[in-house]
Amino acid sequence: MKCFLKMKMYKISKIFKVLGVLAFSLANLSVMADDGEWTIYSAYHDMTKSVKIGPSYYVLANGDLFSYDTEDNSIRTYDKSNVLSDFGIYDIAYSKTSDVLLIIYSNCNIDLLRIGKECVNLPDLKNKSLSDKTIYEVNITGNKAYISTGTGIVVVNLDDCYFENLYYFGSAVETTRVSDLRIYASTTSGVYVGEKTDNLLDPNNWSLKTDTEMSDYLEYSGLTNENVSDTSALNIVTTAIPYGLNSPVRNYSYKLSMVDGRLLVAGGNFYYEPEIDYDGTAMKYENGKWTNFDETVAVTAVGSLLYRNVTDIIQDPNDTEHHWLGTKKSGIYEFRNYVMTNHYSYDNSPLTSILPENKNAARYVRVTGLQYDSEGNMWMCNNECDTVIRILKNDGSWTSYFYDEIAGYPTFDNIMFDSRGWAWINCRRTTQSCSAGIMVINTNGTVDTQDDDSYRFIKSFYNQNGTYYTPNLFYCSSEDLNGYIWIGTEEGLFVSYSPDNVFSSDFLFNQVVVSRNDGSNNADYLLNRIPVKCIAIDGGNRKWIGTKGDGVYLISSDGQETVQHFTTKNSPLISDNINDIEIDGESGEVFIATTSGLCSYAGDATDASSDMSDSSLKVYPNPVRPEYSGNLHITGLMFDSNVKIVNAAGRLVAEGTSVGGEFTWNCCDNFGKRCKSGVYYALCCDEDGNTGAATKFVIIR
Repeated sequence: MKCFLKMKMYKISKIFKVLGVLAFSLANLSVMADDGEWTIYSAYHDMTKSVKIGPSYYVLANGDLFSYDTEDNSIRTYDKSNVLSDFGIYDIAYSKTSDVLLIIYSNCNIDLLRIGKECVNLPDLKNKSLSDKTIYEVNITGNKAYISTGTGIVVVNLDDCYFENLYYFGSAVETTRVSDLRIYASTTSGVYVGEKTDNLLDPNNWSLKTDTEMSDYLEYSGLTNENVSDTSALNIVTTAIPYGLNSPVRNYSYKLSMVDGRLLVAGGNFYYEPEIDYDGTAMKYENGKWTNFDETVAVTAVGSLLYRNVTDIIQDPNDTEHHWLGTKKSGIYEFRNYVMTNHYSYDNSPLTSILPENKNAARYVRVTGLQYDSEGNMWMCNNECDTVIRILKNDGSWTSYFYDEIAGYPTFDNIMFDSRGWAWINCRRTTQSCSAGIMVINTNGTVDTQDDDSYRFIKSFYNQNGTYYTPNLFYCSSEDLNGYIWIGTEEGLFVSYSPDNVFSSDFLFNQVVVSRNDGSNNADYLLNRIPVKCIAIDGGNRKWIGTKGDGVYLISSDGQETVQHFTTKNSPLISDNINDIEIDGESGEVFIATTSGLCSYAGDATDASSDMSDSSLKVYPNPVRPEYSGNLHITGLMFDSNVKIVNAAGRLVAEGTSVGGEFTWNCCDNFGKRCKSGVYYALCCDEDGNTGAATKFVIIR
């Protein structure tokens, strides 16, 4: 096959399904549709509530929802990627009268799941400005839900799906009970009673009952709430699914590590504000299955107060079943076959406690940033101690690097080794006595000797236009396929196009300048002033940017185009606060660790192959069946390969360029029409026209 000339990039925009909006009185009702490009990895281990609806049990576990069908033993999960509108469920309640499952989220968003039909979203309570939105109880009576909150009682009509009333009180309503004639609201001030025939929107029509009026109390105490925990139902589900669904053990997701298609998840945190203390959580996801690292041995060895906040997880490059965990409190843990075998702390290693003379010294051994260098030595940061950089060598011995510039500094939490073998280590935050920055170390290949090292701690810098920056937060660094170093700060995104010069006095970080393209000749800095917390590079050299509060950006390789911007409002992303991002180079799947848990997006860029042949090309799905409406994917390509799609007669149907090692096609011809049934061929060659390959696939209409 003769190779053809390089072609323009064939850009495919991801199409999100539109939410149907229905107007009913006080509420905007939206119907969520499936979005198969996203996956949410919810935890289902801690089952707390179950309600029986027909042959199925609907179960609340870890703030997530699934159903178990007793007739066919099938399990179905419900989340933001398929049915629901939000993430983090506070309570569920079922109305037999309306055949509706009410789902109320911790942020006061509400979904009404019409069994066997659609899911209707009522966001008004979430969006409404109230002094106190604390949820105390949900009471189902007939076709109405009475939600007791810190402000008053919210009444939802479950038949017609709208907010019927909001009754304000001067204090929080802890429980609500309803009779045929009255509504009873139990508050910290006493029990208020309202006659249903009165206008209860007027607070004056509620009467506060005293202790002497026992008849009202007796009637109130005898009223039932349909939304009660069905203990027998929960027991049945727990017995039927004794080990829970295959899922993460908790919705904790802080630091990610990807090794040959295996995702490792550290489920702690290294935050100071707010101070959050998480159970020791480490997990592996591989081939669609979760393995949760055993916690019992670690807790037995050091206690539950110490085995907490796992901030890092790393796999031995020479042993796939050998892992290390770093923690905010208690040093590092060695695991083999997912069970702890060793614990290194201030009393049995060079690691140091922040408070070595304190009786609780063991609680202050903060070790983060675990990373292997090319020689198999494991580097780490021993925070707030005299010597921050510690190295466990591949022979089991230790060495340490002391630098006066960073002695005693806190919050070193990421180490990145670039293609030269240089370490880029970020000190995240500025305090009264310490400055945030990036520590760059070139060991010259001699990990045991510092005399020949070059190093520099960068806490301030100029951009290409002479603007001076001293960010208070340095979050991360990443090297792209061109060897450029990108860093994320609270001031936005910066890049060095000449990282070899990092030790020279004239070194600077650039900001990508993007034209507004509005005829004004004005331009802006890319992601200027947007806090960038993590950066991942995909097979097409594009940048996946995780932010604090602004979701995820996908930026073109040169930074000139924002290909995607995902937020909780326009996608199934479960939080706009991103902790980390990792990419499976073989599948292109983009894993996103958020403050609410883990999700992923089906990216369209895989790692490029170094060579290309007919047998190396993979096409999926093949055949493309009538019910399939997604994209066709061709993988195994070389970087920026040129691709032509032709039919059996040799007529050109579509053409484009791969993103990394993957070409994605919407199965439409150059006129936008869905292609007819038949055999098609993909004719591919590298960007220089030196290597070519071909493959065929079938489309069935």
